[in-house]
Amino acid sequence: MAQSKTEKARIAERRTEVFRRRRAGESMTSIAADLGLSRATLSKDFTRAYRAYLEEEKAEADVWRRFQTDRYEQLLAAVWPEAIDGDVRANEQASKLIDKLCRLNGWDVPVKAEVSGPDGGPIALASGSLEEMEQLFNIARQVNDDEDDETSQDEDEDEDADAG
Repeated sequence: MAQSKTEKARIAERRTEVFRRRRAGESMTSIAADLGLSRATLSKDFTRAYRAYLEEEKAEADVWRRFQTDRYEQLLAAVWPEAIDGDVRANEQASKLIDKLCRLNGWDVPVKAEVSGPDGGPIALASGSLEEMEQLFNIARQVNDDEDDETSQDEDEDEDADAG
């Protein structure tokens, strides 16, 4: 059954109250008893209130990041012509502004990839040479063969159980 606007407002107010009290350090048990709610309902209310809070925080951070990005881009546009013309000082300023833009927006974070071996641990690659690539393919082939063997054994066991 659909909730009325009044009911939705009451629930939103209750969730805000639960979130405020948890932030103040009050226990879930105490809040549940005080509001006459089950622990499960209270937990669901808190989780939803916390998610809403995180969404608001993320939205605020996104607005601030966009605002700062615009400011840095304006500054960069102001020094760019001189930097292109060879002005060393303008070039240094442009470089610093680009670094700030990269850090602010997460563009400078290196991408890290890991290849896992048969035991689930990482496989170290030193140079990416042809020999290392062949070893990697052989390991992958071995893992696939092992998985195929396990699947076949499981299917055989299922068939035996069905026959028995």
